[in-house]
Amino acid sequence: MLQFLRLLSDLGTPYGFRHMHGWSGHTYRLVQDDGSSVYTRVKLESEQGVRNFTDAEAKKHAGENDAWATQDLFDAIKNGDYPAWKVSIATMTEEEAADYRYDILDLTKDWLNVTYHDIGRMVLTQNPENYFAEIEQAHFSPANMVEGWEPSNDPVLQSRLFAYNDAARHRIGSNYQQVPVNCPFSPVANWDRDGHLESLGNQGSRANFPDSFRDNLHVVKKPSALAETKVDGKVEYFESQIEGDIDFEQPREFYQVQLNEQDRANLHSNIAGTLVNVDNDDIRETLLEQFGKVDAALERGVREAYKEALEASKR
Repeated sequence: MLQFLRLLSDLGTPYGFRHMHGWSGHTYRLVQDDGSSVYTRVKLESEQGVRNFTDAEAKKHAGENDAWATQDLFDAIKNGDYPAWKVSIATMTEEEAADYRYDILDLTKDWLNVTYHDIGRMVLTQNPENYFAEIEQAHFSPANMVEGWEPSNDPVLQSRLFAYNDAARHRIGSNYQQVPVNCPFSPVANWDRDGHLESLGNQGSRANFPDSFRDNLHVVKKPSALAETKVDGKVEYFESQIEGDIDFEQPREFYQVQLNEQDRANLHSNIAGTLVNVDNDDIRETLLEQFGKVDAALERGVREAYKEALEASKR
């Protein structure tokens, strides 16, 4: 519900890429050499400030130029107005996580009332020379990690560790890591060869196994220690774990505190604009009742906006 309300608010139609914040969403681990670790989440805050379109403005710009956001970003970089984001992290120990009100591995929950520590900035200073080669063929995966950065037991993250690389094999090909934009700057040797559409010489005449090397072989050692992962608790139906309206607390805070009066009116109208396409009365009523669990004013506002949108669609 929290993500749904954000999407249907004016945050769902941002004024280009430069004026949006970003979050890791998933929970990860930061691991020390001795194996001790903390949970972490990352936040990126736009130094350009948050700026959004209304629904009407977004439709107008999309109709005139469906690549408006991409062009806005490209032109800003080209003109030397480099967009930047402040990068910060929050951390929790195992003990803090156990005592926290929300499940810290729950992708649908924000980390509230925690301190974020600034660790740097991300600045975009260069445009691609070739959009297809550098953008459309680029691949990103949460399975690509540096030493000291590890996944948590977040179940959605665990599935994405596999799914994103599988998607790249389907979209770009089995040797997607040989595409220049996805390659490391320094050539590396590995034992992954003879694949479909091999494009880097298949590693030449290099011996196939490490013990057949005559020269010294530089091996990247594994980390001195890995975080210990504890798995406990019991398996049960998810519904039985819901305590009262805990799943509606953060959507309620978003609606009541983070949105002003005009933002809430726009949210009602944006939802109603899509709700008129729902023909099934039961589905529509079920959704409206969910809004009521967030705030009675949200349900009432959407119902009123729906009546207006329905009348407008009949004209």
